Amino acid sequence: MNNSIIVSRYDEDISWLESYKDFNIYIYNKGSNLETKISEKVYKLPNVGRESHTWLYHIIKNYNNLDSVNIFLQGRVDDLGKMAYTNPRDYLEKTIKFGFSARRLGLLGPLHWKKNIGIEKDVRYKAKWENGEISRSSKGFRDFAKNLFPKIPIFVATSYGGCFAVTNQKIKKYDLSFYEDILTTLEKHPNPIEGHFMERLWCYLFTENILLKQAIIDVIKTKLKIFF
Repeated sequence: MNNSIIVSRYDEDISWLESYKDFNIYIYNKGSNLETKISEKVYKLPNVGRESHTWLYHIIKNYNNLDSVNIFLQGRVDDLGKMAYTNPRDYLEKTIKFGFSARRLGLLGPLHWKKNIGIEKDVRYKAKWENGEISRSSKGFRDFAKNLFPKIPIFVATSYGGCFAVTNQKIKKYDLSFYEDILTTLEKHPNPIEGHFMERLWCYLFTENILLKQAIIDVIKTKLKIFF
């Protein structure tokens, strides 16, 4: 079984990848020129579409040659808390069992389908939203999701940080054109709101909610830790 680590880098130190040379490592660099001996598979991409653009680009370019397990990670994972494993090997067991895994699952419900996902009120993004650094969408989150998945329910398992692992079989449930259409949407802006939409939809895209029960459990555990 061949496994890949696919990294979307801007300016992060990726020396941590030295410990995982038993994986096929793909590095997509969206920042300044990168010199590294970690992998020969280093590709320069324009800084558009957030990490979702990178994942789609990789899937499209390798659609007929994907490895068994594909682990998609940002250039730095040790600052994401419970949104990502710091050891990529921790993704393997659950991915082999379920076809998809993430460090922690969440839950989308009726209050999460706001047109702009509430990004205009999020302290992390409020200033960028107001000055136009994040692009707008004419559709809004719910319509964007329903355009991709007409039968998507109101309650949906989600994952965080754009970091997850998925098998090639799950990826190939969809035709190449499906991924190409989404990529076209993301490649028009450095920080499109659709990139934030996709971050919330990867889990449903690859699992069609088979992890909903686990997502509910994860949410309950998280809330219990807050109160106790």
